[in-house]
Amino acid sequence: MISIAKVCAFLTLSFLLGTNALALEKKLLRFEEANDEWNAGSTCIVRYFNVCNGWVWCWSDFDYNGKLGVVVDACCDDNHALLETAVFVCDTAFHSYGFNGSIAVHNVDGNDCPSGAPIEIRPFVPDVFPYTVTSWGGVQVPDRFALVITTYYFWEPSPFSFATDHPAAGPTGPAACGNCYPANRTTRSFYYGNSSNPLCPGSPFNDGTCNAELIWHILLSCTTSVEQSTWGNIKNLYH
Repeated sequence: MISIAKVCAFLTLSFLLGTNALALEKKLLRFEEANDEWNAGSTCIVRYFNVCNGWVWCWSDFDYNGKLGVVVDACCDDNHALLETAVFVCDTAFHSYGFNGSIAVHNVDGNDCPSGAPIEIRPFVPDVFPYTVTSWGGVQVPDRFALVITTYYFWEPSPFSFATDHPAAGPTGPAACGNCYPANRTTRSFYYGNSSNPLCPGSPFNDGTCNAELIWHILLSCTTSVEQSTWGNIKNLYH
């Protein structure tokens, strides 16, 4: 069982919710997003979240070796190369205090679970708010793949806190689910348990109204010959 919480800007809403394997404690964070000025050349950006009501949930208190991720359909016809990813973190932490993790690219099985050894793996240290950016340098990826973060830490509580969109009604605005997008939208974001107790299928981040999606940007190159284009200063766009 995972206890999940969220960092708050103005208003706190907490309650216990039983889903597949999650006990959720949620708090609110107001969301502001930059535009797509970094999108250029033969690249495409994949995103599955919708923040039309201006709020997000933040989820925390993950288990040691807890795994969460998003299942991605490549936005190119062929020659998919992963350039950079950016994931919204609600709390920052520093690797010098043992707060770190990894982020990996995986094939997926028929249940959208990570399959086999990682295609590529990188360190993950959420030390900048709000986005932790990972450069992949043009790693070739299949048509469908998963990006999976594994959380490591050496004492309680875990500092990791990740944002999803907010399907339920927020303090300002109606419910996003059923208004901004269909109530039956495809679920892409999952908690996969931990190394000792993996979950397959993964458990969605459900807020009592609908399944929520992690705030994750995935930048792909659509040809193998294109000059590599990255988000470079993406963090500066959110200051």
